[in-house]
Amino acid sequence: MEQSFYHIEFKELRKAYREVKAFLEQETAGQISSVKMDIEDDLQIAGDDTYELMEKFITVYSLEASGFDVTQHFLSEGEQFNSGIALIQLISLPIVLFTWLLKLLTFGKIDYTKAVVLPDANRKTTGLTFGDMVTWYIMGKYSLRKDVRFVIRGSA
Repeated sequence: MEQSFYHIEFKELRKAYREVKAFLEQETAGQISSVKMDIEDDLQIAGDDTYELMEKFITVYSLEASGFDVTQHFLSEGEQFNSGIALIQLISLPIVLFTWLLKLLTFGKIDYTKAVVLPDANRKTTGLTFGDMVTWYIMGKYSLRKDVRFVIRGSA
C-alpha cells in the first residue's frame, strides 16, 4: 500500500500523542517511551485484555474500526496458553536434556542440539504499536503508521 500524506498542525499532533499516551498508560499501567512500542510485546497486554483495550479505545474516541481485525495484531488467550504444545515440550524434555549432556560430555564434538526442534505455538502477528494507535486517533479511521506520513503545516 502506498503511503498517504496527511497535513497536520504540530499542536494537533502533540495533542493526539499526549491523549493516546495518557489513555494507554492509564489502561495498561505501563510506561510509553516510544512510538515503536508494541502493545502486546512491550506493554504485556494480551488475550482478552487486548480485545477490551481496543474496544474501549474505539468507543472512547469514536473511531471507525472497519478494516481492523484484532486477530491480525494480537494472539488470543488460547493461542498464548496452548496446553498441547506445553505437553509436547514436557514430554520431549528428556531428549533435549540428553542431547545437551551428550554435547557437554563430548566437548562439542557430537552436537545434536540443533536437530532437536520444539514446536512453536505462536502464530505470527503484525503487532500494533503506540504510533499505530496515534495514527488511528488522528485519522479517525483504522490506519497504520506505516501507511500515513504526517506533514507538519508550515514546514517545507
